[in-house]
Amino acid sequence: MLKAFKFRMYPTDEQKKWLIQNFGCVRFTYNHLLLSRQETYKQLGVIDYSLTPATLKKRYAFLKEADSLALANAQLNLDRAFRNYFKGRASFPKLKSKKSMWQSYTTNNQGHTIYLEGNQLKLPKQKKLFNVHVHRPIEGTIRSATISSRYNEEFYVSFLCEVPLNKRQKTNEWVGIAYCPKGLVETSQKIEVVTPKLLVTNQKIAVAERKLSIRAKAAQQRKKALERAKNYQKQKRKVLNLYQKQKYQREDYLEQLSAVLVNKFDYLFIESLPDENLASDFSVQDWHKLLTKLRYKAEWYQKTFLLINTQDIHSHSAQEKSRLLERIGKQLLFDV
Repeated sequence: MLKAFKFRMYPTDEQKKWLIQNFGCVRFTYNHLLLSRQETYKQLGVIDYSLTPATLKKRYAFLKEADSLALANAQLNLDRAFRNYFKGRASFPKLKSKKSMWQSYTTNNQGHTIYLEGNQLKLPKQKKLFNVHVHRPIEGTIRSATISSRYNEEFYVSFLCEVPLNKRQKTNEWVGIAYCPKGLVETSQKIEVVTPKLLVTNQKIAVAERKLSIRAKAAQQRKKALERAKNYQKQKRKVLNLYQKQKYQREDYLEQLSAVLVNKFDYLFIESLPDENLASDFSVQDWHKLLTKLRYKAEWYQKTFLLINTQDIHSHSAQEKSRLLERIGKQLLFDV
């Protein structure tokens, strides 16, 4: 199976400069290929794939300093975007902007070009090693690495590793899992997971957004463009950081919750269609994200994952539904 491991990077100033240049080269390649294909598609109604990163290198010498595999992956990502568009799974590909909060590129491990030595990382095209905070050991063989940055200030590396299937010890425990707007799940068996303090973060966001609105009005009174209003931009960054914190809180909770459920129970009987009108602290979208994590983790560790339609019992409380799900799941497996 494929598994990702993400770590924080601490590059030197020189390494930061090279990474930012690499982001720019990948973005430049993606946008040029996209513009070329847009033009031929409008004129001929078909996509012309003749323009490649190798062709662009002959025209623009600075691309030779970038990681060639990163440029090749930019082309593959664009090809995938067009396939998704023609199959109706996505909108028409858009140009990438250097003003985006996140910048990234992906490079492949060929002949041990990517590896870790303790807390230091080797990347293609770089002789000096990057400092990395390796907070947990990686497993399996590294296939690729995605380097990303937030505002070109925080840098991260995510390894995609090929890991052998890891069998977990069987517990022979059953659990019914129903949607609950407060803690996201209500289970028929007791579990211990600390719910994140989303209310505190939401209050901080509300206060920060009020301050942002006030600073926007102050900039307008001074007849100053918001892009040049330093106080406004500082407050805008604080608001974005709080939203990012809220996102991390939710993601961390989903990871912990799914791990506890898969480790403790062998049979997961789960509500498939929750009532959207109940959404509160956790939305139905959060529920579907949890289902995705439970599904692939159950496959990893060979646990039974079973979705059960609960439209007929929406009037029941979450606690009652979780118990019903457990009974229905047991009966279904027994009948099989």
